[in-house]
Amino acid sequence: MLDFDNFINKPCVEIFGQVVTYIPANNDFDSFTIKGDFHKDYKGIKTDSSEVEISSSEIVLFIREFAMPSNYPKANQGDSVEVENTRYQIIDIQQHIPGSKKLVLHESSESSD
Repeated sequence: MLDFDNFINKPCVEIFGQVVTYIPANNDFDSFTIKGDFHKDYKGIKTDSSEVEISSSEIVLFIREFAMPSNYPKANQGDSVEVENTRYQIIDIQQHIPGSKKLVLHESSESSD
């Protein structure tokens, strides 16, 4: 079986990714940095309808599941990430290529202090 994480996810994040700050909603955990592939204007195509394809624009961050620290092993809805001094809240987490997650983000009004 193909090792998607090492042959697809890892090279993509290394080439296109950037370091972001991950901020858990649970204050018992400290913020940490993680490398992810950030897209402010990601276009998704929904093909559920046989009549019309609908595209939507989303703010997303693709991360490798392996890159999450052992004390905080998975992304959670409600957590935040800070990218280029802008804070985004994670509003949805979707499976992507095996070994990675697509974090759907919403720009947060919280201060990034």
